[in-house]
Amino acid sequence: MASQPAVLSATIVDKWGIEASAPFYALVDDSKTVAAMLAEADAFWSALDLCTDGYIRRVRLELVPAIPGGVKTAAVATGATVEQTGLLGFSATGTSKRYSGTIPAISDGATVLSADRIVLNTVDPVGALIFILTTVGTVLKWANEHNQQITAFVDALVSFRKKRKQLQRSGFEV
Repeated sequence: MASQPAVLSATIVDKWGIEASAPFYALVDDSKTVAAMLAEADAFWSALDLCTDGYIRRVRLELVPAIPGGVKTAAVATGATVEQTGLLGFSATGTSKRYSGTIPAISDGATVLSADRIVLNTVDPVGALIFILTTVGTVLKWANEHNQQITAFVDALVSFRKKRKQLQRSGFEV
């Protein structure tokens, strides 16, 4: 039964190097395997490739679950902006480089930040999140962007990252 919303998208690049996204929406039969879903997605991207003169730089298959009940549906009026970002550093297998996961608009609440430092007690929100990310689950094995499994928590810090609203510009110089 097709019930889980999903988005299949491809980033297509033209002869000048300009990128465009091609999103298509689907409903996934949640009784099927991930391998079966990927096989159909691969067939879709192969067919899409035959329809364009550009090349496909990257593809994405995104499941779009409903937001769980009980989570906020609006930002806290006195809360932080997305520029205030928490960084959680982890080590990963096969590399000496640190992987950092981000928490945009990290809460100013006393159980999350104390004197501009992230509270890391296991009973507090960030500590509970770290526990989930460093515990090997039965379905999700957390990893960095190179698919190297996260092994341990290393450090945490608060940073400020500018988020400006502007058009992305791509160009080609001759």
